[in-house]
Amino acid sequence: MPPLSFRRLVLSCLMLLATSGCMTGPHNGTTTGDSVIGETFLFEGYYPEPSTPISLQVLRAPDLDPAVESHWQQFATAITTTTPTHVNRPEPLFHWSVTAAPVPNFLFAPRWPSGGLVKVRAIAMDPDGQTVLYTFDDITYPDCFAQNATQPWSTIGTECQGLGINRSALVSTRLNPVDRPVAERPQFLGRKSPGLGTAETEEYYDQIQAPETLDAFRATFGFASGDVTATYYNDGDLGLGREMHCKSFGVPPSMVGLACYVKNYGVLNGQPVFGGSSASALQDAVARTNSFATVAMTFTPPAGSPNSVKFMVYDASGFLTPAAQLDNTGFNTFVPGNCLSCHGIKANYNAATNSVVGQAQFLPFDVFSFRYSTAAGFTHAAQADALRRLNHLVTLTGPTDGIREFIEGTYEPKPVWDVTAVANDTYVPPNWKNTKQKGLGLYRGVVKPYCRTCHMSSTDPNLDFLDQADFNSNSGAIKVDVCGVGHSMPNAEHVMKKFWNSGARAYLDMGLDMQSPCGP
Repeated sequence: MPPLSFRRLVLSCLMLLATSGCMTGPHNGTTTGDSVIGETFLFEGYYPEPSTPISLQVLRAPDLDPAVESHWQQFATAITTTTPTHVNRPEPLFHWSVTAAPVPNFLFAPRWPSGGLVKVRAIAMDPDGQTVLYTFDDITYPDCFAQNATQPWSTIGTECQGLGINRSALVSTRLNPVDRPVAERPQFLGRKSPGLGTAETEEYYDQIQAPETLDAFRATFGFASGDVTATYYNDGDLGLGREMHCKSFGVPPSMVGLACYVKNYGVLNGQPVFGGSSASALQDAVARTNSFATVAMTFTPPAGSPNSVKFMVYDASGFLTPAAQLDNTGFNTFVPGNCLSCHGIKANYNAATNSVVGQAQFLPFDVFSFRYSTAAGFTHAAQADALRRLNHLVTLTGPTDGIREFIEGTYEPKPVWDVTAVANDTYVPPNWKNTKQKGLGLYRGVVKPYCRTCHMSSTDPNLDFLDQADFNSNSGAIKVDVCGVGHSMPNAEHVMKKFWNSGARAYLDMGLDMQSPCGP
């Protein structure tokens, strides 16, 4: 592993007390795609005493209780230097470092299952008493230090300590549930109305009087002019190029509805590819060529009434189709069931009445999760106002608290309807900030990139993840859904692949004390 820069080593030593110390690397959430057997890392940090032995320890198995001392085993040692370093205080710090492998050979393989987690810590063997050194999270470290770089050790440490406090999890990304043989992969988008198929979709289309063609849909809702459009690659969702069109329409008496359709791009050798080349998908989307399907939605008030939100899918030729493939496996193509997996996690399809019951939702446009073309007129900057207008239209559909607060937070301090409002990428729900970096690590490292797109559609406040306490209370279910055999969450294929290639499992394990190997 490459060494950290000297500046980062010095500045990232965030002390809580003068008698404490820190492990500055590797951070919690560090990933490796190499074999875990013999994989080395640069372990380093600081302690306020010179010539002090440092014991690097590993949990004998990642599912053991870290509070039990006998579960830890030393795998390397270091010693602090005699050369002092000063960081915002007159008291000196002394650097230590060693390159070592938590799993030196196959005899110690239980420490780190391939594709899973390994838990490590550092202890200063001070004659005055052993001290377990503080650790930091990869996802929050840069911003936290930048905000507190001139503060004394105690302030910086209080603000920036990681989810594990004094231990870290390293993540193997060598194996991924998405890369299993097709028949063994998770059932993506399959939690709503499993077992239903084209016959039920056709009954649903009859019930909602779905236009037979995309041209008829466009004509019905007046798309000849005045629609708001944007083109992007939805990297935080299905992994497709998208050409989005939305338009409001009047509903007597004096009410407003919304109609949208989105053409999907991302084709390789004539077949749709989810999570494929964003450059290729965007190129086709900009050129308006090789669209393989179009999804259409409408909202008719009042919100929450049966079928107030309707879903339709049109094939490449523009004809209504009773199946929608939304991942590379094609396991769950039932409309509207696979749509509700994200557009209403507390809504369901009632086959007896051919209706969506509960409150399905138009999702907001998470503009910083998208990728954009560099072609003139299709960059993020060129489309920023159109995306703002699209988010304003979503506010007219009776959104959940999660969706409403997300849109407000993205454009604060101005309201989204203000033409001068500009999106920011700093939104964090207030109830995730009350535990400082511990909450931010979970939110930014897990919820923001992998959960909130769908969970903000929940009408159940325990599942919209606006409050860290609710997320914590669901820790048991999260452990099963994410790390269990079925791996049902994240529920979309593209998002699941990104999740397993990231440090997110380390933040979950440390933040929720899951005591799990969380392997594939």
